[in-house]
Amino acid sequence: MGEVLLWSFQPAARVAELHATGQLVGAWEYVPSGLSIPEAYGAMVAAMERAGLSTQGRPPVWTWGGSCGVAVEDAHMLVGDPPWEGYVTLEFSAPAELVLASDYGVWNDYLYNLADGVDPVPRWDVPTPIADKLVQVCLPFMRAEWVREVRPLPRSPDEVTDRAARA
Repeated sequence: MGEVLLWSFQPAARVAELHATGQLVGAWEYVPSGLSIPEAYGAMVAAMERAGLSTQGRPPVWTWGGSCGVAVEDAHMLVGDPPWEGYVTLEFSAPAELVLASDYGVWNDYLYNLADGVDPVPRWDVPTPIADKLVQVCLPFMRAEWVREVRPLPRSPDEVTDRAARA
């Protein structure tokens, strides 16, 4: 099926774990506890199971794809503003058969509905092609040998995550 170019924002300590063990898996202690996020992550785990991608009950490794690159505004939105200290950008290629891509905007609508007490139908799990827009991608795990580059988070508007956009 090929490979998909992706990136992820991870704490440097998790990157050290990736290099030490050869694999990074999701861990519930890293999932934020507010705004019904654990419940939503559980729904993502269930969607991955339905797609044949077992996380073994762990949250997915959350990553991003698309040829648009990630600018400083995206990093602030996805990691915090100002960007959390100690986080890095991992650029890597993952096997396409391990990818569950979905629309980030629809996912956020789902989160807001959960937070508002609305019982939303999770329509975010409709497969989304990785193209010219920011697409969230969940993986059951990440392997160290997939990593192409580790670099600091983008901190100024001229820094982007996508290597092709930087060239």
